[in-house]
Amino acid sequence: MSDFRAIATVTATLQRALQAAIQADIAGATVSTVRPAEGTNTHLPTAGVNIYLYQVSQNPHRSNLDLPTRRSEGGLVQRPQIALDLHYLLSFYGDDLTLEPQRLMGSTLAFLHSQPMITRAQIEAVVADASKAFLAQSDLARQPELVRFTPLTMSLEELSRLWSVLLQVQYVLSVAYKASVVLVERQLKPQPALPTRAFNLAAVPLRQPFIRQVVADAGEGVPIRPGDPVRIAGVDLQGQATQVLVDQAQVALTDISSDHITINVPAMLSAGPHRAQVVQGVRFDPAGTPRMAVRSNLGTFVVHPAITQTAGKPDIAITNVQGAGAAPRSASVTVGVSPPVGADQLATLELLQQQETIYTFAALTPRAAPAAQLTFPVSGVAAGDYLVRVRIDGAESALQLDPNRVPIGPKGTVP
Repeated sequence: MSDFRAIATVTATLQRALQAAIQADIAGATVSTVRPAEGTNTHLPTAGVNIYLYQVSQNPHRSNLDLPTRRSEGGLVQRPQIALDLHYLLSFYGDDLTLEPQRLMGSTLAFLHSQPMITRAQIEAVVADASKAFLAQSDLARQPELVRFTPLTMSLEELSRLWSVLLQVQYVLSVAYKASVVLVERQLKPQPALPTRAFNLAAVPLRQPFIRQVVADAGEGVPIRPGDPVRIAGVDLQGQATQVLVDQAQVALTDISSDHITINVPAMLSAGPHRAQVVQGVRFDPAGTPRMAVRSNLGTFVVHPAITQTAGKPDIAITNVQGAGAAPRSASVTVGVSPPVGADQLATLELLQQQETIYTFAALTPRAAPAAQLTFPVSGVAAGDYLVRVRIDGAESALQLDPNRVPIGPKGTVP
Protein backbone atom coordinates (compact mmCIF):
# COMPACT_ATOMS: atom_id res chain seq x y z
CA MET A 1 0.00 0.00 0.00
CA SER A 2 1.00 3.68 -0.15
CA ASP A 3 1.61 6.38 2.42
CA PHE A 4 0.43 9.99 2.42
CA ARG A 5 2.84 10.86 -0.46
CA ALA A 6 0.94 8.63 -2.91
CA ILE A 7 -1.25 11.36 -4.43
CA ALA A 8 1.68 13.72 -5.02
CA THR A 9 3.74 10.82 -6.41
CA VAL A 10 1.06 10.04 -9.00
CA THR A 11 1.02 13.68 -10.12
CA ALA A 12 4.82 13.90 -10.30
CA THR A 13 5.08 10.60 -12.23
CA LEU A 14 2.47 11.74 -14.73
CA GLN A 15 4.36 15.01 -15.16
CA ARG A 16 7.67 13.23 -15.80
CA ALA A 17 6.14 10.74 -18.24
CA LEU A 18 4.29 13.45 -20.20
CA GLN A 19 7.39 15.63 -20.29
CA ALA A 20 9.34 12.95 -22.11
CA ALA A 21 6.45 12.20 -24.48
CA ILE A 22 5.54 15.72 -25.64
CA GLN A 23 9.16 16.91 -25.96
CA ALA A 24 9.68 14.20 -28.54
CA ASP A 25 6.78 15.68 -30.55
CA ILE A 26 6.92 19.43 -29.84
CA ALA A 27 10.37 20.86 -29.15
CA GLY A 28 10.62 23.06 -26.07
CA ALA A 29 7.27 22.00 -24.61
CA THR A 30 7.13 21.65 -20.82
CA VAL A 31 4.72 20.16 -18.26
CA SER A 32 3.68 22.03 -15.09
CA THR A 33 1.53 21.07 -12.09
CA VAL A 34 0.03 24.35 -10.89
CA ARG A 35 -3.42 25.85 -10.55
CA PRO A 36 -4.59 27.60 -13.76
CA ALA A 37 -4.37 31.36 -13.29
CA GLU A 38 -4.09 34.66 -15.18
CA GLY A 39 -1.25 37.20 -15.16
CA THR A 40 2.49 36.92 -14.65
CA ASN A 41 4.39 34.59 -12.35
CA THR A 42 1.75 31.87 -12.71
CA HIS A 43 4.37 29.20 -13.48
CA LEU A 44 2.22 28.06 -16.39
CA PRO A 45 4.12 26.95 -19.50
CA THR A 46 4.37 29.22 -22.53
CA ALA A 47 4.09 26.11 -24.65
CA GLY A 48 3.16 22.91 -22.87
CA VAL A 49 0.72 21.02 -20.67
CA ASN A 50 -0.50 21.89 -17.17
CA ILE A 51 -1.68 19.09 -14.86
CA TYR A 52 -4.20 20.24 -12.22
CA LEU A 53 -5.72 17.89 -9.62
CA TYR A 54 -9.19 19.35 -9.19
CA GLN A 55 -11.05 16.54 -7.36
CA VAL A 56 -10.45 13.42 -5.28
CA SER A 57 -13.20 10.82 -4.76
CA GLN A 58 -13.44 7.48 -3.00
CA ASN A 59 -13.26 4.46 -5.27
CA PRO A 60 -16.62 2.65 -4.85
CA HIS A 61 -15.26 -0.81 -5.62
CA ARG A 62 -12.05 -1.08 -3.65
CA SER A 63 -13.56 0.69 -0.63
CA ASN A 64 -15.71 -2.39 -0.03
CA LEU A 65 -12.55 -4.43 0.50
CA ASP A 66 -11.50 -2.37 3.51
CA LEU A 67 -12.50 -4.96 6.09
CA PRO A 68 -13.00 -4.12 9.78
CA THR A 69 -9.64 -2.89 10.95
CA ARG A 70 -10.05 -2.90 14.71
CA ARG A 71 -11.14 -5.38 17.35
CA SER A 72 -14.07 -4.68 19.64
CA GLU A 73 -11.71 -3.38 22.33
CA GLY A 74 -10.07 -0.98 19.85
CA GLY A 75 -6.91 -2.95 19.05
CA LEU A 76 -5.62 -2.56 15.49
CA VAL A 77 -6.00 -5.69 13.35
CA GLN A 78 -4.81 -4.29 10.02
CA ARG A 79 -3.96 -0.90 8.63
CA PRO A 80 -7.07 0.97 7.47
CA GLN A 81 -6.74 2.09 3.87
CA ILE A 82 -8.73 4.44 1.69
CA ALA A 83 -9.10 3.77 -2.04
CA LEU A 84 -9.07 6.98 -4.08
CA ASP A 85 -9.73 8.14 -7.64
CA LEU A 86 -7.83 11.25 -8.71
CA HIS A 87 -9.47 13.61 -11.21
CA TYR A 88 -7.06 15.69 -13.30
CA LEU A 89 -7.61 18.63 -15.66
CA LEU A 90 -4.99 18.69 -18.44
CA SER A 91 -4.75 22.15 -20.03
CA PHE A 92 -2.78 22.93 -23.19
CA TYR A 93 -0.94 26.22 -23.78
CA GLY A 94 0.89 27.57 -26.82
CA ASP A 95 0.66 29.58 -30.01
CA ASP A 96 -2.82 29.31 -31.46
CA LEU A 97 -1.58 30.51 -34.84
CA THR A 98 0.50 27.37 -35.20
CA LEU A 99 -2.16 25.23 -33.47
CA GLU A 100 0.32 24.41 -30.72
CA PRO A 101 -2.34 23.62 -28.05
CA GLN A 102 -4.02 21.16 -30.37
CA ARG A 103 -0.76 19.46 -31.25
CA LEU A 104 0.06 19.18 -27.54
CA MET A 105 -3.37 17.69 -26.91
CA GLY A 106 -2.88 15.12 -29.69
CA SER A 107 0.52 14.15 -28.31
CA THR A 108 -0.86 13.81 -24.77
CA LEU A 109 -3.93 11.80 -25.76
CA ALA A 110 -1.88 9.45 -27.95
CA PHE A 111 0.61 8.86 -25.15
CA LEU A 112 -2.00 8.18 -22.43
CA HIS A 113 -3.90 5.89 -24.76
CA SER A 114 -0.78 3.88 -25.61
CA GLN A 115 0.45 3.81 -22.00
CA PRO A 116 -2.57 4.23 -19.69
CA MET A 117 -0.71 2.98 -16.60
CA ILE A 118 2.30 4.39 -14.79
CA THR A 119 4.86 1.67 -14.24
CA ARG A 120 6.82 0.89 -11.09
CA ALA A 121 10.03 1.87 -12.91
CA GLN A 122 8.58 5.32 -13.66
CA ILE A 123 7.54 5.76 -10.03
CA GLU A 124 10.96 4.69 -8.74
CA ALA A 125 12.64 7.16 -11.11
CA VAL A 126 10.57 10.01 -9.71
CA VAL A 127 11.24 8.98 -6.11
CA ALA A 128 14.99 8.88 -6.84
CA ASP A 129 14.96 12.33 -8.50
CA ALA A 130 17.00 14.71 -6.32
CA SER A 131 14.82 17.66 -7.39
CA LYS A 132 11.85 15.96 -5.77
CA ALA A 133 13.36 15.15 -2.40
CA PHE A 134 9.94 15.65 -0.80
CA LEU A 135 8.90 12.33 -2.42
CA ALA A 136 12.05 10.41 -1.42
CA GLN A 137 10.23 8.10 1.03
CA SER A 138 7.18 7.43 -1.17
CA ASP A 139 6.27 3.75 -1.44
CA LEU A 140 3.69 4.00 -4.25
CA ALA A 141 5.76 1.52 -6.30
CA ARG A 142 4.89 -1.19 -3.77
CA GLN A 143 1.16 -0.78 -4.33
CA PRO A 144 -0.14 -4.13 -5.68
CA GLU A 145 -2.30 -2.50 -8.36
CA LEU A 146 -0.89 -0.10 -10.93
CA VAL A 147 -2.53 3.32 -11.33
CA ARG A 148 -4.46 3.59 -14.62
CA PHE A 149 -5.49 6.78 -16.43
CA THR A 150 -8.81 6.87 -18.26
CA PRO A 151 -10.35 9.88 -20.09
CA LEU A 152 -13.51 11.39 -18.65
CA THR A 153 -16.29 12.31 -21.04
CA MET A 154 -17.50 15.76 -20.03
CA SER A 155 -20.17 17.80 -21.78
CA LEU A 156 -19.54 21.45 -22.65
CA GLU A 157 -21.75 22.43 -19.71
CA GLU A 158 -19.77 20.28 -17.26
CA LEU A 159 -16.46 21.58 -18.59
CA SER A 160 -17.72 25.17 -18.34
CA ARG A 161 -18.87 24.58 -14.79
CA LEU A 162 -15.43 23.21 -13.90
CA TRP A 163 -13.64 26.23 -15.34
CA SER A 164 -16.09 28.58 -13.61
CA VAL A 165 -14.66 27.42 -10.28
CA LEU A 166 -11.36 28.98 -11.33
CA LEU A 167 -12.40 32.60 -10.86
CA GLN A 168 -11.24 35.16 -13.43
CA VAL A 169 -9.42 32.50 -15.44
CA GLN A 170 -10.13 32.25 -19.16
CA TYR A 171 -10.85 28.86 -20.65
CA VAL A 172 -8.08 27.10 -22.54
CA LEU A 173 -8.19 23.85 -24.47
CA SER A 174 -8.37 21.04 -21.91
CA VAL A 175 -9.40 17.46 -21.19
CA ALA A 176 -10.14 15.56 -17.97
CA TYR A 177 -8.65 12.24 -16.86
CA LYS A 178 -9.22 9.94 -13.90
CA ALA A 179 -6.36 8.09 -12.18
CA SER A 180 -7.49 4.93 -10.41
CA VAL A 181 -6.90 3.42 -7.97
CA VAL A 182 -4.63 4.96 -5.33
CA LEU A 183 -4.50 3.15 -1.98
CA VAL A 184 -3.48 5.36 0.92
CA GLU A 185 -2.89 4.26 4.49
CA ARG A 186 -1.28 5.48 7.68
CA GLN A 187 1.93 3.83 8.83
CA LEU A 188 0.32 2.20 11.86
CA LYS A 189 1.60 -0.99 13.47
CA PRO A 190 -1.13 -3.63 13.90
CA GLN A 191 -1.14 -5.67 17.07
CA PRO A 192 -0.17 -9.29 16.39
CA ALA A 193 -2.93 -11.85 16.76
CA LEU A 194 -2.88 -14.09 19.78
CA PRO A 195 -1.17 -17.43 19.10
CA THR A 196 -3.32 -20.48 18.56
CA ARG A 197 -2.86 -22.81 21.51
CA ALA A 198 -5.00 -25.66 20.17
CA PHE A 199 -7.50 -26.36 17.44
CA ASN A 200 -10.31 -28.87 17.03
CA LEU A 201 -12.22 -29.99 13.99
CA ALA A 202 -15.63 -31.61 13.91
CA ALA A 203 -17.70 -32.83 10.94
CA VAL A 204 -21.45 -33.23 11.40
CA PRO A 205 -24.38 -33.54 8.97
CA LEU A 206 -25.90 -30.18 8.12
CA ARG A 207 -29.48 -30.56 9.36
CA GLN A 208 -31.79 -27.74 10.32
CA PRO A 209 -34.16 -28.53 13.21
CA PHE A 210 -37.75 -27.65 12.41
CA ILE A 211 -40.64 -27.15 14.87
CA ARG A 212 -44.07 -28.19 13.61
CA GLN A 213 -46.11 -27.39 16.72
CA VAL A 214 -45.92 -26.84 20.48
CA VAL A 215 -48.80 -28.41 22.45
CA ALA A 216 -49.59 -29.62 25.93
CA ASP A 217 -48.15 -33.06 26.62
CA ALA A 218 -51.61 -34.12 27.78
CA GLY A 219 -52.91 -33.63 24.27
CA GLU A 220 -53.63 -31.08 21.60
CA GLY A 221 -56.33 -28.62 22.70
CA VAL A 222 -55.55 -28.94 26.42
CA PRO A 223 -54.79 -25.48 27.89
CA ILE A 224 -51.16 -24.98 28.88
CA ARG A 225 -50.50 -23.69 32.39
CA PRO A 226 -47.23 -22.71 34.12
CA GLY A 227 -45.37 -25.84 35.22
CA ASP A 228 -47.22 -28.11 32.77
CA PRO A 229 -45.26 -30.48 30.51
CA VAL A 230 -45.20 -29.32 26.90
CA ARG A 231 -44.39 -31.36 23.82
CA ILE A 232 -42.41 -29.79 20.95
CA ALA A 233 -43.04 -31.81 17.78
CA GLY A 234 -40.90 -31.46 14.69
CA VAL A 235 -38.07 -32.85 12.55
CA ASP A 236 -34.34 -33.30 13.33
CA LEU A 237 -34.77 -31.92 16.84
CA GLN A 238 -32.02 -33.99 18.46
CA GLY A 239 -28.39 -33.09 17.86
CA GLN A 240 -25.03 -33.63 19.53
CA ALA A 241 -25.92 -30.95 22.04
CA THR A 242 -29.50 -29.66 22.15
CA GLN A 243 -31.04 -26.78 24.07
CA VAL A 244 -34.55 -25.36 24.16
CA LEU A 245 -35.07 -21.65 24.64
CA VAL A 246 -38.39 -20.24 25.81
CA ASP A 247 -38.43 -16.49 25.22
CA GLN A 248 -34.59 -16.70 24.88
CA ALA A 249 -34.23 -18.36 28.32
CA GLN A 250 -32.91 -21.94 28.48
CA VAL A 251 -35.20 -24.57 30.03
CA ALA A 252 -34.47 -28.14 31.10
CA LEU A 253 -35.39 -31.08 28.83
CA THR A 254 -37.33 -34.02 30.26
CA ASP A 255 -37.40 -36.14 27.09
CA ILE A 256 -35.83 -35.83 23.64
CA SER A 257 -35.84 -37.68 20.34
CA SER A 258 -35.50 -36.76 16.69
CA ASP A 259 -39.21 -35.90 16.32
CA HIS A 260 -40.13 -34.50 19.73
CA ILE A 261 -38.83 -32.77 22.85
CA THR A 262 -40.66 -32.52 26.18
CA ILE A 263 -40.10 -29.63 28.57
CA ASN A 264 -41.87 -28.20 31.61
CA VAL A 265 -43.21 -24.69 31.22
CA PRO A 266 -41.35 -22.38 33.65
CA ALA A 267 -43.46 -21.90 36.79
CA MET A 268 -43.29 -18.08 36.63
CA LEU A 269 -44.03 -17.72 32.93
CA SER A 270 -46.72 -15.11 32.39
CA ALA A 271 -50.03 -15.76 30.66
CA GLY A 272 -50.14 -15.03 26.94
CA PRO A 273 -48.25 -16.05 23.80
CA HIS A 274 -44.64 -17.28 24.05
CA ARG A 275 -41.95 -18.56 21.69
CA ALA A 276 -39.89 -21.74 21.82
CA GLN A 277 -36.76 -22.45 19.79
CA VAL A 278 -34.46 -25.46 19.48
CA VAL A 279 -30.73 -24.73 19.39
CA GLN A 280 -28.19 -27.40 18.45
CA GLY A 281 -24.46 -27.29 19.04
CA VAL A 282 -21.30 -29.04 17.91
CA ARG A 283 -19.11 -30.72 20.49
CA PHE A 284 -15.46 -30.40 19.43
CA ASP A 285 -14.20 -32.07 22.59
CA PRO A 286 -16.22 -34.85 24.32
CA ALA A 287 -15.42 -33.23 27.67
CA GLY A 288 -15.69 -29.63 26.47
CA THR A 289 -18.50 -27.14 26.19
CA PRO A 290 -20.47 -27.47 22.94
CA ARG A 291 -20.64 -24.53 20.57
CA MET A 292 -24.19 -23.65 19.62
CA ALA A 293 -24.38 -23.38 15.85
CA VAL A 294 -27.86 -24.15 14.42
CA ARG A 295 -31.24 -22.69 15.39
CA SER A 296 -34.70 -23.86 14.46
CA ASN A 297 -37.67 -21.77 13.47
CA LEU A 298 -39.75 -20.24 16.24
CA GLY A 299 -42.64 -22.30 17.62
CA THR A 300 -45.41 -20.41 19.42
CA PHE A 301 -47.63 -21.54 22.26
CA VAL A 302 -50.06 -19.84 24.65
CA VAL A 303 -49.99 -20.03 28.45
CA HIS A 304 -53.54 -19.71 29.76
CA PRO A 305 -54.43 -17.91 32.97
CA ALA A 306 -56.66 -19.43 35.65
CA ILE A 307 -59.04 -17.96 38.21
CA THR A 308 -57.68 -19.04 41.59
CA GLN A 309 -59.73 -20.85 44.21
CA THR A 310 -59.87 -20.77 48.01
CA ALA A 311 -61.42 -23.72 49.83
CA GLY A 312 -62.84 -24.95 46.52
CA LYS A 313 -64.55 -21.64 45.69
CA PRO A 314 -63.38 -19.25 42.95
CA ASP A 315 -61.74 -16.05 44.15
CA ILE A 316 -64.40 -13.74 42.71
CA ALA A 317 -65.74 -10.84 44.79
CA ILE A 318 -68.43 -8.44 43.58
CA THR A 319 -68.61 -5.31 45.74
CA ASN A 320 -69.82 -1.70 45.71
CA VAL A 321 -72.98 -2.67 43.84
CA GLN A 322 -75.05 0.33 42.71
CA GLY A 323 -78.62 0.00 41.45
CA ALA A 324 -81.79 -1.88 42.40
CA GLY A 325 -84.81 -3.56 40.88
CA ALA A 326 -84.73 -3.84 37.11
CA ALA A 327 -82.12 -1.08 36.77
CA PRO A 328 -78.65 -2.00 35.46
CA ARG A 329 -75.98 -2.46 38.09
CA SER A 330 -72.56 -0.88 38.59
CA ALA A 331 -69.99 -2.68 40.72
CA SER A 332 -66.37 -3.62 41.28
CA VAL A 333 -65.37 -7.18 40.43
CA THR A 334 -62.16 -8.50 41.98
CA VAL A 335 -60.75 -11.73 40.56
CA GLY A 336 -57.77 -13.79 41.75
CA VAL A 337 -55.57 -14.72 38.79
CA SER A 338 -52.70 -17.15 38.30
CA PRO A 339 -50.04 -16.59 37.10
CA PRO A 340 -49.71 -12.98 38.33
CA VAL A 341 -50.36 -10.35 35.66
CA GLY A 342 -47.63 -7.92 34.60
CA ALA A 343 -48.11 -4.16 34.59
CA ASP A 344 -47.96 -3.92 30.80
CA GLN A 345 -50.27 -6.86 30.08
CA LEU A 346 -53.77 -6.32 28.73
CA ALA A 347 -56.39 -7.81 31.08
CA THR A 348 -60.13 -8.03 30.40
CA LEU A 349 -63.09 -9.55 32.24
CA GLU A 350 -65.81 -11.42 30.36
CA LEU A 351 -69.26 -12.15 31.82
CA LEU A 352 -70.99 -15.01 29.99
CA GLN A 353 -74.36 -16.71 29.98
CA GLN A 354 -74.19 -20.24 28.61
CA GLN A 355 -71.26 -19.88 26.18
CA GLU A 356 -72.07 -16.39 24.94
CA THR A 357 -70.08 -13.36 26.10
CA ILE A 358 -72.52 -10.74 27.34
CA TYR A 359 -70.21 -8.10 28.84
CA THR A 360 -66.53 -7.25 28.53
CA PHE A 361 -64.63 -4.89 30.84
CA ALA A 362 -61.00 -3.79 31.14
CA ALA A 363 -59.02 -3.99 34.38
CA LEU A 364 -58.08 -0.94 36.40
CA THR A 365 -54.70 0.60 35.52
CA PRO A 366 -52.08 1.37 36.65
CA ARG A 367 -51.53 -1.67 38.83
CA ALA A 368 -48.68 -3.20 40.78
CA ALA A 369 -46.63 -5.77 38.92
CA PRO A 370 -47.01 -8.63 39.15
CA ALA A 371 -50.63 -8.58 40.37
CA ALA A 372 -52.34 -11.74 41.67
CA GLN A 373 -55.68 -9.90 41.93
CA LEU A 374 -57.35 -7.79 39.29
CA THR A 375 -60.13 -5.27 39.85
CA PHE A 376 -62.60 -4.54 37.08
CA PRO A 377 -65.11 -1.65 37.27
CA VAL A 378 -68.34 -2.83 35.62
CA SER A 379 -71.41 -0.85 34.69
CA GLY A 380 -74.68 -1.34 32.84
CA VAL A 381 -74.90 -4.98 33.94
CA ALA A 382 -78.22 -6.69 34.54
CA ALA A 383 -78.57 -8.46 37.87
CA GLY A 384 -78.10 -12.22 37.70
CA ASP A 385 -75.62 -15.11 37.64
CA TYR A 386 -72.76 -15.06 35.13
CA LEU A 387 -69.94 -17.32 34.11
CA VAL A 388 -66.69 -15.42 34.70
CA ARG A 389 -63.67 -15.56 32.46
CA VAL A 390 -60.50 -13.45 32.31
CA ARG A 391 -58.40 -12.86 29.23
CA ILE A 392 -54.72 -11.87 29.54
CA ASP A 393 -52.96 -10.72 26.37
CA GLY A 394 -55.54 -12.69 24.40
CA ALA A 395 -55.13 -15.92 26.43
CA GLU A 396 -58.42 -16.89 28.13
CA SER A 397 -58.99 -18.76 31.38
CA ALA A 398 -60.73 -22.12 31.10
CA LEU A 399 -64.38 -22.66 32.05
CA GLN A 400 -65.46 -25.61 34.19
CA LEU A 401 -67.47 -28.14 32.17
CA ASP A 402 -69.90 -30.84 33.24
CA PRO A 403 -69.79 -34.38 31.73
CA ASN A 404 -71.82 -33.07 28.80
CA ARG A 405 -69.25 -30.30 28.28
CA VAL A 406 -71.68 -27.59 29.32
CA PRO A 407 -70.01 -24.66 31.14
CA ILE A 408 -70.91 -24.58 34.84
CA GLY A 409 -68.27 -22.29 36.39
CA PRO A 410 -66.62 -20.32 37.73
CA LYS A 411 -69.58 -18.10 38.49
CA GLY A 412 -70.29 -14.71 40.00
CA THR A 413 -73.59 -13.18 41.04
CA VAL A 414 -74.48 -9.54 40.47
CA PRO A 415 -77.16 -8.86 43.12
